[in-house]
Amino acid sequence: MRLILKIMAFILITGASYSQQIVMFNHYFYKPMAYNPAYTGYGDGVNIMLVNHTQWTGFKGGPQYNILTLDGNAINKNTGLGLILVSDRKGVNSRIGGNALYSYKLQFKENIFLKLGLAVGVINQSIDYSKAIIENSNDPSLFTNSQNKTTFDANAGLAFVLKNFEFGLAVPQIANNKIGYVSANDTRTFYTQNRHYMSSLKYKFILPKKKDISVTPQLLTRYLPNAPLQYDANVNLDWSNKFWIGATYKSNYALGLNLGVTLFKNLSIGYTYDYITGNINKYAGLSHEIMIHYTFNKKKKDSKTDEQKEDEELKKLSTQDLNKILIERIEKKVEALLDRGNATQQEIHELLDEIASFLDSESTDPSQDILKKYYNSLKNQAQGDINVLVKGKIVLGDNPPNADYSKVKVTILDLATKKTAGTSVPTRDGKYFIILKPAKKYQITVENEGYKLYTKDFNVSGSPESYEMSQEIILSK
Repeated sequence: MRLILKIMAFILITGASYSQQIVMFNHYFYKPMAYNPAYTGYGDGVNIMLVNHTQWTGFKGGPQYNILTLDGNAINKNTGLGLILVSDRKGVNSRIGGNALYSYKLQFKENIFLKLGLAVGVINQSIDYSKAIIENSNDPSLFTNSQNKTTFDANAGLAFVLKNFEFGLAVPQIANNKIGYVSANDTRTFYTQNRHYMSSLKYKFILPKKKDISVTPQLLTRYLPNAPLQYDANVNLDWSNKFWIGATYKSNYALGLNLGVTLFKNLSIGYTYDYITGNINKYAGLSHEIMIHYTFNKKKKDSKTDEQKEDEELKKLSTQDLNKILIERIEKKVEALLDRGNATQQEIHELLDEIASFLDSESTDPSQDILKKYYNSLKNQAQGDINVLVKGKIVLGDNPPNADYSKVKVTILDLATKKTAGTSVPTRDGKYFIILKPAKKYQITVENEGYKLYTKDFNVSGSPESYEMSQEIILSK
């Protein structure tokens, strides 16, 4: 007993020049924000977590660690704010403190982003030798009265997420502060809050035949200059975000078991148990951790695809509005097919059948005219006829905030026959499409109420195969 307390006191008071100072709670796989501020606000809603970590119950004064966290996206989806309160006791040494956390997300693509985080706060550290069993009371480094010091604390970190892959890097105690204590005979002793370096790798494997089951391995490393590298290798199996079970190997220290369950969708409870390896196992007693986590205002996960959601919205529309939206869908499909220029005969015939189901010979809707022209063009292409797709975008020169293209009319005149070769009513975003025959001269006219008439002659050259022309038309007031 005396030996253990003496070793613990020595490590704590010398500044831990060769030991890890940062207490690592076992549920880092569940809430990495506790050591890496970049994960602040990572998830849904506002989250609160309470952790109690008890270690070496067989020793009087064994380490006890408590943590309370609060975080969420308070400003917007890219900004995370949080708060951490910590209480840490080891033998004659105890620390209490708190940090305010901030993170910002740089979004590259839907599932690819980088998060940067910073935590700042204070730590109050105290040493009380009245709790120690002292063999040599004349040791000049000891003092009889309890002493405590408060110092600035700061942590920094980043987290890169690429779909199911995560990489994290954190630097706790980045300020590298030195705390000084003075004994009764004016002997000075220092405790240095050494800068640590931590990194993590994590990947979530979703089982192909059981999409509600995932397996997530994770590696966490901790490095302190002049101390051995430490690492934790963890793997967890999660079922539908309702239950998890896993195991952890802590280098040269312990094997861990992880269990957890989510109740009422918002409340999660986790438990971990460490089996201490080595000679200390006979005396260490129980080492375990309990975690309680609750999420406020959690958004319900929607497993429906965007297409399914869109189909549900379409069912709520009137028949007229529904036909209009469906016709717009077909127009986009035709445009994409014509843009490719290498559509197969099967693809053309399938699209012809889809267009035919929406054609209405008695309708006066302008979109019906567009569908008919597309149908004829695709039919000719299927028969081997050559066509030219003239397309472009109408731009209103005064850049109105809510541009209305419903009254814009595009007309193309065949200059040889003086007959109308085609007309088009632009889409909502101003795009127009007209199918023409090659090797002819045409004139395009664009009309819109309140704007100058636009007229331009152009030639469509001959070609052994179908092709397209594109031009932007700007209308002036």
